[in-house]
Amino acid sequence: MRAEYASPLDEGGDLYARAKISRRASVGGDTVEVNWSGDLGDYPSDADAIEATQRWAIPWCDANSA
Repeated sequence: MRAEYASPLDEGGDLYARAKISRRASVGGDTVEVNWSGDLGDYPSDADAIEATQRWAIPWCDANSA
């Protein structure tokens, strides 16, 4: 499983935190599953947006890893 944590989206001066998690069938294989967090709120800085995505993605990976 691979978590692509923060992809803060700057829209109108607000930074929106979003996370993307992808799972591959094997090392180097095609992506078989992608999970998106959706918007996790708006934050005043990239660092805050990144922290928010990590707070969402790490527990999600822990709960859904097989």
